[in-house]
Amino acid sequence: MPAARPLTAEPAIPHPPPVAPGADPETLEPCPGCGVRLPASTWPVDRRRNASPACWERYTLVLAHEAENIIAVGRLHQLTVDTYAAQHPGPNVPAIAVPFALVGLHLTLDEGWSGLAVRGAHGWLAEHHRSWPAFEPPDGFGALTADRVARAGSAEAHAHLVESWATATWAAWAAQHSRVRAWSLEALPPDVRARLLVDSGRGIRQRA
Repeated sequence: MPAARPLTAEPAIPHPPPVAPGADPETLEPCPGCGVRLPASTWPVDRRRNASPACWERYTLVLAHEAENIIAVGRLHQLTVDTYAAQHPGPNVPAIAVPFALVGLHLTLDEGWSGLAVRGAHGWLAEHHRSWPAFEPPDGFGALTADRVARAGSAEAHAHLVESWATATWAAWAAQHSRVRAWSLEALPPDVRARLLVDSGRGIRQRA
């Protein structure tokens, strides 16, 4: 068996440089989902993601960093996925995407579920439900986006930024919190919640 590659604080992938403060706005492409403005990219992206090519490219770098440093930040993968989806609602996005993202943020940030437990909840919901509630998105999501996380520079900074990004994104959806919580309680009965937490090893997350 080959020796495991040692984990280092620095990511094993290059991170894109920050957008220059003095960059010509005309050269920047806005993301239709989160609103971040980045230099135009030809990175392929499915229109159902409601993301600009450059934003999607940054997101793939974030995911790659988590895969490369799975011991240090792999536990944050589900939170990253849910946060990105919550920042990219839109008319072409599958109806399941935003409810999944919001219930994931709620279970993680409000109830302290681990990513593994949230993934189990998503699987149970997909298997037992066929219709999804619509949630009115906020007017904006603030300055923290996948681009900032992609430029973290270290595993420790990455973990801190994902937590901050998720918290800020969930806060942006504040007007929908009561509906998300109510739907979560309705869609995930107490016995199901208990079983999911047990199956995921209690399913309580450890903060970065």
